[in-house]
Amino acid sequence: MAIEKMKIVSIAGKLPDLDRITRFLVINGSMHVLNALSELSSNSPGVSVSQEHMKELQELAHLKPYVARRDFTKDEAMLKFFWDMFKLEPEICQECLNIDYDYESETAELRKIYESLSGISEALKEKAAVIEKLQRQLENVAYLRSISSKVQELKHMSFIKFRLLMLSNENFRRLELNLENIPSVVIRVAAEDGNVVVGTFTPAGLLEEAERVFTSLNYKELELPEAYSGNAAEVAKQLQGEIDKEKRFLEELRESIMELKERYGAEVIRAYTLLELLKKAERIKQDAALGHSMFFIFGFIPDSEMDTISKELQRDFGDSIVLAADNVDARRYGHAPPTRIRNNVLVRPFEALISMYGTPSYGEKDPTPFFAISYMLLFGAMFGDLGQGLVILLGGLFIGYKTKNKSFGGILARLGLSSMVFGALYGSIFGSEELIEPLLIRPMANINTMLMGAIVLGMLLITVSYIFSLVNHYSSKNVEEGLFGREGLAGFIFFLTLVYAVAGKVTGRITGGLGIPIGVMVAMLLVMVFKQPLAGLLTGHRLYEDSAGDYYIEAGFGVVETILSVASNIISFIRVGAFALNHVGLYIAFATMAEMMHSKIGGVIVLVIGNIIIIGLEGLIVFIQSLRLEYYELFSKYYSGYGIEYDPVSLSDKENSSDML
Repeated sequence: MAIEKMKIVSIAGKLPDLDRITRFLVINGSMHVLNALSELSSNSPGVSVSQEHMKELQELAHLKPYVARRDFTKDEAMLKFFWDMFKLEPEICQECLNIDYDYESETAELRKIYESLSGISEALKEKAAVIEKLQRQLENVAYLRSISSKVQELKHMSFIKFRLLMLSNENFRRLELNLENIPSVVIRVAAEDGNVVVGTFTPAGLLEEAERVFTSLNYKELELPEAYSGNAAEVAKQLQGEIDKEKRFLEELRESIMELKERYGAEVIRAYTLLELLKKAERIKQDAALGHSMFFIFGFIPDSEMDTISKELQRDFGDSIVLAADNVDARRYGHAPPTRIRNNVLVRPFEALISMYGTPSYGEKDPTPFFAISYMLLFGAMFGDLGQGLVILLGGLFIGYKTKNKSFGGILARLGLSSMVFGALYGSIFGSEELIEPLLIRPMANINTMLMGAIVLGMLLITVSYIFSLVNHYSSKNVEEGLFGREGLAGFIFFLTLVYAVAGKVTGRITGGLGIPIGVMVAMLLVMVFKQPLAGLLTGHRLYEDSAGDYYIEAGFGVVETILSVASNIISFIRVGAFALNHVGLYIAFATMAEMMHSKIGGVIVLVIGNIIIIGLEGLIVFIQSLRLEYYELFSKYYSGYGIEYDPVSLSDKENSSDML
């Protein structure tokens, strides 16, 4: 459970091998690629090359970026056509991956098929449009079954214009109120889905006047067929026959497409795989540096994968590729290493909540294990219930199993388990504290104890946060903040002294004055004020980075902020006890309403609804409040979140492929 060590790697080779090496790196999927020109210009000492290659490295003075970018638009359009035509989902064919292939020749046959299938695609669209139009006309003709006249006669009267219109119920009522002002005969023929269908007969000379009225009613004209004779029932029969005929033809086209899918579906997936490989390889090329005859590629690779990639490079390229890898710890210039977190399955889902705040810096202590434990403690303490916790646990397992959001499902499952543990400690099951005996304490019967326990829990978590901060500052050799900063040793001593003084007075163990604790706290505040010059004296650097006046003004405000933040951090944890009490109080409210019901069934329904509300609403609030305590009260002590996420160029999301549950 740590942030994995990285190696800074350079790969140099001859230009003819550029395509093969970039494909190799994509298939391997472990290199976080850097811009080679930027890395070389930083004069980073991290990469060294043996003497036998010095002649080739004379090209370093004549390097240029890769500019021959390819346009994949047409290929992407072709593959999208096949996905839609064959009803396929894009997927990577692992068996198709190799570094030696000619993309143009591999996809030549598929391009010919694409050209020949374009006509079938258009035919499919045309037939589907025809069927849709005929279906609409069939539905419209059905409205005329109550009219005995032939459809064709209605549409082609010489002096009268017939139209079939659809109006909303409200507009139809407006029409009825103004029938005497409309130069048309209006017949209501059908009503459905909040609309009314009417047939209108309008003299040819009054069409313009009638149109003004109907336009104000926001009508929709229903299309009637042209080339069919007979009454509504006869035309409907003809239309249905034409629809069946078109559907048979459409089905024949689809069967032919399915035959092509059986024959060429694998080729489409192969072409997609090779195209994705080519696109990712182009991404690596864009960060490469090119000389007259050589290329240079830089990147970070996890230390655990260096042996594998070295062996695979030797197998595929032999001595034609120069691989050099150095530790990143000694680097003074160049890009900051990316962060790759490796945690076991128990705490891995909580990485999603960590990443919402930020990515840990390289070399920083991985906060995930402590975050996972503390977050489950806070949630369980505020939402302790055996029954409701079981519901959350089952919900998390279901979400993780049925959806792609494994991390969220895993978080819910673990929070539900924590809730169940605290529910057993509180003796609470579905809100009731009367069904089982508590293993530890009943919250509502021990209100002061719950509130004090929440404060103690907060002080313990803050103490661990300070320890984390000290470890991080020690790892980064930050003397100023590690020894004299408010999140460093001075701040930790101030916090412990304040806790000691307050606890001593509350418990009566300190009977005299508070002169010594106050003196220690004042001394620590002064240390924080003078942290920069003190660090400068210890390290031999400048006493002040900027002007002394500006520094002391900022340091003075920092002292005030330190006093307020330490006190507020501790007091903030009282909400843990408050929400634990609120959880019981909310159930009591629903239990009271259930007792007021006149039937047992009604009471049970109220309790069920109450539990649903408690799980959904209060569960969400507690989830957010626990996150707030982590982000604002604990992370502010030990976690920066300014790191760079490890993002290797690969064909699959290797980092998130494992099961989060």
